[in-house]
Amino acid sequence: MKSWIDERIGRQFLFVFYLFTALVLLTSIAVYMYAEQRIEQTTSALEQISERRTNATELFETWQSMQYEMRGYVLLGDEEMLARVKEKQALIHKQTSWFERHARTDHEQTYANNARTLFAAYQDRVMPSLERYVDAKHEGRVTEPFLKMPTLDAVYPQDTPPADRTFAINSSSAADMSESIVDMEKMFTDYRNALNSDEDALRTQLATHTKWAQALWLFSLFLVLLILFFIAHPYVKRLTGQLQDLIENSKRLAGDKPSIYPVAPQSRNEVGQLANSFRQMATSLATQRTQVEEEREKTARLLHSIRDAVIYVEHTTNEKWANQALFVLFNQPITHWNEVDLCRVDIELDELGLQVDQKEKFFSFMRRSFDGQCKEESVTFSMNEEARFIQMYAEKIYLRGTRHGTMLVFRDITHETEVDRLKTELVSTVSHELRTPLTSIIGFTELLRFRELPAERMKKYISLIHQETLRLEDLISNLLDIQRMESGKQTYDFQRENVRDLLEQAISVQQISRYHHLSLQCEKSVHVFGDRTRLHQLFTNIIHNALKYSPYGGDVRINVTDIGTNHLEITVQDFGIGIPATAISKVFDKFYRVDNSASRKIGGTGLGLAICKEIVEGHDGTIRVESSVGEGSTFFITLPVA
Repeated sequence: MKSWIDERIGRQFLFVFYLFTALVLLTSIAVYMYAEQRIEQTTSALEQISERRTNATELFETWQSMQYEMRGYVLLGDEEMLARVKEKQALIHKQTSWFERHARTDHEQTYANNARTLFAAYQDRVMPSLERYVDAKHEGRVTEPFLKMPTLDAVYPQDTPPADRTFAINSSSAADMSESIVDMEKMFTDYRNALNSDEDALRTQLATHTKWAQALWLFSLFLVLLILFFIAHPYVKRLTGQLQDLIENSKRLAGDKPSIYPVAPQSRNEVGQLANSFRQMATSLATQRTQVEEEREKTARLLHSIRDAVIYVEHTTNEKWANQALFVLFNQPITHWNEVDLCRVDIELDELGLQVDQKEKFFSFMRRSFDGQCKEESVTFSMNEEARFIQMYAEKIYLRGTRHGTMLVFRDITHETEVDRLKTELVSTVSHELRTPLTSIIGFTELLRFRELPAERMKKYISLIHQETLRLEDLISNLLDIQRMESGKQTYDFQRENVRDLLEQAISVQQISRYHHLSLQCEKSVHVFGDRTRLHQLFTNIIHNALKYSPYGGDVRINVTDIGTNHLEITVQDFGIGIPATAISKVFDKFYRVDNSASRKIGGTGLGLAICKEIVEGHDGTIRVESSVGEGSTFFITLPVA
């Protein structure tokens, strides 16, 4: 018999299952019948309590409503309000009668008696007085604007109520009509608290019965399990052991730790055969999984290590995966960071395109790439108002001959674009700035060479040639200065220098027209440690710019103030053409010039402010500018005090 059962797991299972089912069914039925009887009794009692609480609440609310209607009748004398009061009286009588009929406990009987007594006292004593009072007002015997309780007594005198009366309603009291509400509220509160106590007791009793039912069922189940343990122990132990071993191995194979536990000794049933097959499959899958994980981690780390932003779009599921560089490029937070896997992109590609300046060009290229109709290899666009320049290209991803997705690669070419721009600007600016003075020099030298000129005119032409030569020398000096500063070869001879002397010297070399007016406010005793030559160059450039970019004249104010922390601040303020807000962050860049009509007419190399910034930073200071178009500019130079 035992051998016959061991050959098939179905026979073992059915034997244990039928025995267990029969025992559990019997015990469950007994426990269910016991619990159901207790629950029905308690539920019925709770429903009765709920009904009494609801009726008590309705009685209290009707009592309040009648009081408010009666007050309105006293104030307005409206007969419709009195009619509603009569309806409320009938309803209160009906509700009170219900409690008198259904009172089962002492506190219910007390509540019914008190409600009846209070209602009778109010109906017999107060309401007739209030009705007479309203009639007296209608007849003109009472002219007071508001009810006064002594008047109420005068209109309809009442006998003094007995001293032992439960609710002492006194019509001469100012709180007459509110005391009855307080009395009713106290009766309602006491009765509701009594109902709550009864309800809590019933719930406690129900919880106790439930716990007993649970304990009884658990005890019965324990007995059933104990019986099964002794009867089916050999079969259940072996069967559950084999199944548990397979379950543990399956979990480990599906989880992060695919190592395999030793499998239990083989048996002749289906579980033993399954265990042998499982061992072979697990070994093969573990090897393959290790190889796949290594390749996946290698791919992810390679993509995270490159600086180009990469995003892969799965066409079937529309899932998007990217490397770390993409989130940095588009300034997006990484929601799920994992070094051994790509980052999932939760936002749509349209949201990334919001930062692109050429949106139509960007989205058109992506659509053609996803549809497989893209003919160009790549597209170049700028982001955030040309803050960055990006080159994007797309690649189709095929798996087993079927296209599964598209990979977009974004290469940041901002540096290359900036270098090309600087080269172009350098050639253009230097060519223009060199050609202008050279043209003048060549023209004047030809006049001096081939023509006989008066001595006065020759002297004038030679002076002009000298000025243009100095202009060429200044341009070449600026180029050499910026190259020397960038290469780190610039040196400074720091000495104690008087700031006022430096500023006055810088002002003296300016060619100030009669339309400009310079003012200087600076104490004579202000000193800094610095290179006199470079500080002179700094102040000269800043003041010269203030004059140059005020082509229609105006004031140029130079102020020196001590701002504390051993620093002074030098401000140069003009009221000229000003600088656009978009250009303020770039005015200290090399070869940068504001691109507007007024600036183009003035000219320049775009090196002056770049040199000024290098000089200030070489003196451990700072320089910044505040400006508004059409209102002028103010440069702030901060230097350490000597």
